[in-house]
Amino acid sequence: MRAPRARGSMRAAHLARRRAHRRACVASASAFKASDGVSLEVRTRSATGGDASSSGDSRKKPTIVFVHGSYHAAWCYEEYFAPWFAQRGYATASVSLRAHGSSEATPGSKVAGTLASHAKDLEEILCKHEICGGDGSSPRPVVVGHSFGGLVVQKALAAPSASTPRIVSPALMSAAILLASVPPTGNSEMVKRFLKRDLFASLKITYAFITKAFGTNPKLCRECFFSTDTAEEDVERFTRKINHSSRLRMLDLKALNSELPVPKPTGVNAKVPVLVVGGDSDFVVDRQGLEETAAWYDSEAGRPVVLPNTAHDVMLDTRWLVGAQTIEKWIETNVI
Repeated sequence: MRAPRARGSMRAAHLARRRAHRRACVASASAFKASDGVSLEVRTRSATGGDASSSGDSRKKPTIVFVHGSYHAAWCYEEYFAPWFAQRGYATASVSLRAHGSSEATPGSKVAGTLASHAKDLEEILCKHEICGGDGSSPRPVVVGHSFGGLVVQKALAAPSASTPRIVSPALMSAAILLASVPPTGNSEMVKRFLKRDLFASLKITYAFITKAFGTNPKLCRECFFSTDTAEEDVERFTRKINHSSRLRMLDLKALNSELPVPKPTGVNAKVPVLVVGGDSDFVVDRQGLEETAAWYDSEAGRPVVLPNTAHDVMLDTRWLVGAQTIEKWIETNVI
């Protein structure tokens, strides 16, 4: 009978941490107007705990900007990551890309955007939104991109739009963190590898992403995004949120091929440090995909950080705290 009590204690502790995060600070939702007039959802939090400056000196901690992947929205960071980092002394901004969350869609568009258009929206937020230090009072933001959101971050870092104003510095961000990110060459090679490893499972996952079937099927949603020990009530809740997160596909994958591979950053952006993080239980982005991305950016000498027993949605999975702590430690070492 000890095992059930232990599991119950772990679950109680998990719920207590979640309630504490939600009490600690409340996100402010705002509409950011892109240059073409489309409103984008940005949920912000002020630093509410820890020390807003790095320990031992007066330097400010950077704002952390979170960018979601396909079928998600700003909410996926607001569950755990954003309140946790706010408690640790970081201001945060969770962005919903076009046609995701509360963000508007481009009128008449059949998809949310292209890789370049999403990257341009991100650039404008980084340069103009007050929480990102546009007035020069704070260091440039650290940008975290998950899955295809990681590809958007890579595009913004590699090829800044000529029309995006540089208010503070030519460097767009102080660091990029690619979280279970699609590699700079896209996901086609990963799909081929998964098909070779397990044809049936790969076809099922591919079908789920094409049809958004995981939006109404918690079991399938778990297989795509979460670990086997993620609480059932959490998976069911996240499934409902995923189902309502997007009104259009984030990208047209066929058209995306013309924008790949994402070129390496040049100039001052070539000096921006990059961290590649993923999970060893991810059935969307595999270890080889993480290694490709890490080698492309010479991240940690070409080696990604692979978290044990962690699935694709690192920021929502059972061991999300390990992922958050890994990111914070790296920021403290490489940015602050």
